[in-house]
Amino acid sequence: MEYNYRPNAPGRPEEGTHFDTPYDPQIPLTLHDLSRITHQSNEYVSPYQSLPYAAPQEKVLHEPRAASTAPEVVELGLHHPRPIHGHSRALSPAFSSQSTTVEFPVSSPKPQSGYYPDGLEVRQSYFNDGKEVYNVDPLPPQVPPKEKRICGCSKILFIVLMFLVVLILAGLGAGLGAGLGIKHGDGGNSPQYMGDPRLAIGGALNPAYYSKKGAFNGSGIAFAGESFVDNEHGIFTVYFQHWAGDIRWIQLSSNGSYIGGRVSETVATDAKNSTPISVVAYAMNSTSKWHVFYVGVDGYLKQKSNSNVTNIWQDGPLTGLNLKAFDSDSVGMQACWYGNFYGDSDASKFPTASGQPNQQAFDISKGMHLWYASDAKTFQQYGIYEGQDQWVFQKEWSGFNGHAGVGCYSWLPGTVSYAMLVNLNNTVDIYWRDTNTTTEGNATHPINEWTRAPNASIPNVYPSTSLGYTTYFYAQLENTQIEGYNISFNSESTQLLNEITVSDTGGPVNVLGGTHMSVSAVGNPSGGASLYVFAQDEGDDISVYTRDLTGGQWSSGKLPIPND
Repeated sequence: MEYNYRPNAPGRPEEGTHFDTPYDPQIPLTLHDLSRITHQSNEYVSPYQSLPYAAPQEKVLHEPRAASTAPEVVELGLHHPRPIHGHSRALSPAFSSQSTTVEFPVSSPKPQSGYYPDGLEVRQSYFNDGKEVYNVDPLPPQVPPKEKRICGCSKILFIVLMFLVVLILAGLGAGLGAGLGIKHGDGGNSPQYMGDPRLAIGGALNPAYYSKKGAFNGSGIAFAGESFVDNEHGIFTVYFQHWAGDIRWIQLSSNGSYIGGRVSETVATDAKNSTPISVVAYAMNSTSKWHVFYVGVDGYLKQKSNSNVTNIWQDGPLTGLNLKAFDSDSVGMQACWYGNFYGDSDASKFPTASGQPNQQAFDISKGMHLWYASDAKTFQQYGIYEGQDQWVFQKEWSGFNGHAGVGCYSWLPGTVSYAMLVNLNNTVDIYWRDTNTTTEGNATHPINEWTRAPNASIPNVYPSTSLGYTTYFYAQLENTQIEGYNISFNSESTQLLNEITVSDTGGPVNVLGGTHMSVSAVGNPSGGASLYVFAQDEGDDISVYTRDLTGGQWSSGKLPIPND
């Protein structure tokens, strides 16, 4: 069948053209029917997949016209998307033979033009040729957002740098701990000590440095000779604070081995952390007695006493006085027997600095002195006589470093006693007191009055140094080394003769800053004597340094402190 058509109809074939099928022009789609346009594969793709579409109820953006004789043309162009309101999406497959996909941004509708629900803004225009054209506003090229930078660096680089800084600071903290004499601990996010680190030790500086075995880090140490009763005890006994907190004793037996240090050798269970420990031991009428002094967890001074008669540690009379000690991580406290070497009433067992045996006989008419710090600048002195059960106040010492220890010496022939304290300038001063009331005193040698020896001071000691005297007087210096001084005791003419440095086979030893220490001199079977110094250099140890009295090489070792 032959079909003819009007030659003037726009877009129709030339006159005379024949078709097998009648020409049926396609009705243009409305804007709301654009979803029916498909990809070349005829697979249905909706432009509204991520934004459900609801057609306007009243205003119609485009009214369909009657069948046009011209094909519908849509001008697209290759525009790059521009993000608006943070969102862009791809339009359905393009309406050209290239199947190009173009993205358009979502924008708000404008009252002057139609709004395509999928974010396409459309304005209608009609050209003279009768073609209906949809113009799409060109969009500027999209500029990707700049990466956020921190301090001029990318986020990843900044995180890496901060991690390295943390590692460096951790290393510096460990180095500082070692410099402060802290050699034990496993680190952790623990609160740091806010005061002067020279006035604390071990766990007081950081809980991470509390001991997990052996001795308490910052343990008090007290030496007591045991030679006053033959064959009953060993050569000496050392009192210390176990890492679990209780005070125990360990003893060097006559065969050269150490015994004790376990729970069965516990003296007290109520000791303050890092408490100073002092002991006075003596024998009287074949009865051996031991008196141990320390600061309790409640901050009050405690006394535990024992004898070979009872073999039970029980509270002594000082405990009942409720004497409050200086509330500090390091506090000075020392007890002395009138006429003994830190715990051995038989002074003849201990040689003098010259190496000669002491000739002073044991005087039972005397008793004990005790000094303790009541605040940062004040010490209190109490005393008791043997056979009595009441301590009495004797003197208040003002203007001295309450963090440092106390030394005492009162066994020379005659009536003069000596005390050593650290002043507020970290200098050790030696004081003497002559109790001979049968002699008339004068301006340079008063009677019954504590007087400073002008030529026997030791400067630049560690602020929380422990002090001790037996044969040599020992103090810890600012460099954490322990120095021993040979002193000529002569009241106002007292002076320093020479000094020694505590060492091991490698040379002078830097022990923990602020370590407690105890010292003595012990005779040996060959007739000579050896110096002993006990201190801590790791935190869970009780180290001992020894040397022959007359000189020679120092040697060192560690007491076998049980872990349980």
